[in-house]
Amino acid sequence: MYPIANSVVMRRCTNETQINGLVLPVGLIVMVDVLSIHYDENLWGSVDPGTFYPKRFASESKRNPLAFLGFGLGPRNCIGMKFAIQELKYALVKLVLNYELSPGPNMPRTLEYNEGIVRTPKDGVHVLLKKRQNIFS
Repeated sequence: MYPIANSVVMRRCTNETQINGLVLPVGLIVMVDVLSIHYDENLWGSVDPGTFYPKRFASESKRNPLAFLGFGLGPRNCIGMKFAIQELKYALVKLVLNYELSPGPNMPRTLEYNEGIVRTPKDGVHVLLKKRQNIFS
């Protein structure tokens, strides 16, 4: 949802290309705005893309593979993508099993960003963790 390195998704135009009447000349560097793609309602359906709505992934319609570019796509995608996804799933499961998560008192409803080489939340992310009782002992 929040790509941290938007500036790394750039490509050089190798053929003159026309998109919606705009001519892209050979050699032009094109930067993809990944954040806008991740929140595009045309790609993600009628429910606000910023809303947690798991049913959007259960639909029979095939979504364009470029709708999520968290790791890039094609021959220049992130070499560590599969490893990172496995690590994220494991960390999330351990976190949810052991803690209750809730927004902290200073957590804004929507995040604002500092844009640079890496995108960061303007005022940080404030989350409260409450240790769960061990249900497996």
